[in-house]
Amino acid sequence: MKNLLSAILILALTGCSHYYYAPNAANIPLFKEKNTFKLKGGYSGDNYNGADIQMAYSVSKKIGVMVNSFFAGKTENVQEYITTPAYHQESGKGSYIETGLGYYKPFGEHNVWIFETYGGAGVGGEKHVYNYSQSASLHLTKYFIQPSFGYSSKDGHFEFAISSRFSGLDLKIKHNNLFLQTNQLENQNLDSISLHPSSFLWEPSFIIAAGGKYLKLYLQLTFSNNLSNPYLVMDNENISFGIKIMFKNDQKKINSSNN
Repeated sequence: MKNLLSAILILALTGCSHYYYAPNAANIPLFKEKNTFKLKGGYSGDNYNGADIQMAYSVSKKIGVMVNSFFAGKTENVQEYITTPAYHQESGKGSYIETGLGYYKPFGEHNVWIFETYGGAGVGGEKHVYNYSQSASLHLTKYFIQPSFGYSSKDGHFEFAISSRFSGLDLKIKHNNLFLQTNQLENQNLDSISLHPSSFLWEPSFIIAAGGKYLKLYLQLTFSNNLSNPYLVMDNENISFGIKIMFKNDQKKINSSNN
């Protein structure tokens, strides 16, 4: 059984084994001009049920800001022993929010190609419930830098992008009342987090979106590779699909037409 948080932050469990991190979907706005607002939201999952809700705004011709949130959770029945039909319930839930500031540069004919780089930080929390009502809660802090390269068609009906997010992750155990006799494996996993709280992650992401100029459907894959901490039990991907909405301030065009 799997149940995860992300937020990044994230949690998942499989059988009697819990996962203590999985990636949130990368926000890749692909701005071309100032005063553009983009909202992206949809289902996210791998071995859990979750949602990514993301916002971004181009405050100038080169600078953009973003706020991203991620929610995940799952509850499953776990068999007590192989030789008995008895079950107990285990669950997990978590949330994560981050903010970022970045630079974007459209180029090429009709500015259909975009390069952008965002950096930021986020915080989150997760709670695991094990057998015999034992539980643990964790706090997550993450710092990231995310260069991206993408394409947005002239008519605005199609876009795709790739990003390569590099993240520094810190996990802190806030609460843990597990009994060693009944949850030896999870005790070892939590002890490992206490001894090795930090990880350096490489998290590439791929997104494709199509539809109208202001409303599109999207499909996105985000992966997470732990480059520094092999001890962390984590989920390695986020599959996300949903809608992207764009709002533009066309006041300049309105004023020009009036003149």
